Amino acid sequence: MKEAGSLLVEILENQKVERVFCVPGESYLSVMNGLQDTSIETVLCKHEGAASIMAEADGKLTGRPGIAFVTRGPGATNAAAGIHIAQQDSTPMILFVGQIGKEMYGRDAFQEVDYQQFFGGMAKLVFEVQQADRLPEIVSRAYHTAMSGRPGPVIIALPENMLTESTNNKPVGYINSTSSAPSTNDLAQFIEEIKSAKNPILILGGSVWSNDAAKDLESISEMLGLTILTSHRRQSFYNNLHENYGGDLGLGVNPKLIERINKSDYLVLLGGRLSENPSQGFSLFGIPEHNEKVVHIHPGPEEIGRIYKPHLGIPCSPISFANTLNNALKGLNTKPSSENQINTNQAHEEYLEWGNMPLEAPNSGVDLTSAFRSLRENLEPNTIITNGAGNYAVWGHRLFRFSQFRTQLAPISGSMGYGLPAAIAAKLRHPNQTVIALAGDGCFQMTENEFATAVQYNAAVIVFVIDNEMYGTIRMHQHKNYKGKYKHTGLINPDFNKLAVAMGGQGYTVNNTEDFMNIFNDAKDWTSKNNLPALLHIKTGSEMVLPGKRFNSL
Repeated sequence: MKEAGSLLVEILENQKVERVFCVPGESYLSVMNGLQDTSIETVLCKHEGAASIMAEADGKLTGRPGIAFVTRGPGATNAAAGIHIAQQDSTPMILFVGQIGKEMYGRDAFQEVDYQQFFGGMAKLVFEVQQADRLPEIVSRAYHTAMSGRPGPVIIALPENMLTESTNNKPVGYINSTSSAPSTNDLAQFIEEIKSAKNPILILGGSVWSNDAAKDLESISEMLGLTILTSHRRQSFYNNLHENYGGDLGLGVNPKLIERINKSDYLVLLGGRLSENPSQGFSLFGIPEHNEKVVHIHPGPEEIGRIYKPHLGIPCSPISFANTLNNALKGLNTKPSSENQINTNQAHEEYLEWGNMPLEAPNSGVDLTSAFRSLRENLEPNTIITNGAGNYAVWGHRLFRFSQFRTQLAPISGSMGYGLPAAIAAKLRHPNQTVIALAGDGCFQMTENEFATAVQYNAAVIVFVIDNEMYGTIRMHQHKNYKGKYKHTGLINPDFNKLAVAMGGQGYTVNNTEDFMNIFNDAKDWTSKNNLPALLHIKTGSEMVLPGKRFNSL
């Protein structure tokens, strides 16, 4: 006999879970006790929102559910940020939530929350475990649900007196994800149509992808002369330096890219939903019907036709589709038409030009354009870059080139505070890779307390706090809609350098562009030697709102 909390830990061990992220609580003490004598690393976070973000980022990196534990009531509601990200970003994730005792339900007991009501619109499944013996069944269901179709978050509530029940039940074995392949007819139709297309374009998105699938897609693009674009914040799904890469559809998109899409006679959406940002506010394609042929390939059948009526809809795993299509085209000895290859080469040249074109610099403070271009030329290709939400991120998206798989971690949901917790999760997952978190001064202060978590777990990340003394994105919208009225968006910031040191890391202040690379190299050396995080407080001033754009030019 064993406590249900110990059984749950054994189940997670069988799923090869390496770490869980949590804020401890008395509601799941039995689980915490079970985690004491296990190979699973338990990362104690400072806030439940950050714990859920770390789990979400871990799910992105592995393709399997990231795991977080939080306590009941405010612990669970605090964790909603990561759940919303996982839902919008289609990331597999499981959040285990402590719950009040079963006998307390309906009395408005201490920290009582109806999780079905609270999370019902965000999660794929919300379930309360009433009996200890059902834990293997329900966790199995949670894993299958989180990974099947369109991946997403699952909430499992754990009443505290259920967790202390004794059980003889055995833990469920390793749970494989399920995937579907394209049908023979769908594949044959797709091949026939894309081979005859004059200017085909494929837009790669979604969540669960793989390095092997990225290589398959490179081969496909070469055989077809196919232009590959990535969706918003999915740039590292495809080698940006490959000659068939045409850029990303996101914020601050290259106007020439929009022109290319408008001229394309065959548009393929692979893995993604083409939601608001990549679709440029749902204006890129006609809704529900587009003038040209649109093919939508998505693992969740419910997403096909949800917004766009496709010419051809194929419900299957994008990984399976890429592998099957690659093998089929090799068997046909396919060669690209000269017209398609010319279009593709031009698209890549336009992408490179977009990242290299001269951009106006500020009159004072650090010029992010120059700083990021210098950084781009000196970073290892496997450097992982994370970011949250804010105009500062547009510099990163436009100027960095991601040549290796899963080296970009960013929320398509536009969640502030994402960069630092995601960077910690990435560094713990890949300790030998450089990990840089990009954050604005407002963005960083959403989760800055997790810098102490990075110290505690020797997550030697490098954090860029890009300081323009305001919520820049909101100020931009103020300027557009209520020019001259800028109250409530200014920030009086702490000395981030000293804050980092106070937490046990290292801090640096960057006041001008010329010093940026030297200071970055010093920070990188320091993190490597001390196995601790460092922070660069980068003062940009408030002049520039976007790459090459001043506020007064909006």
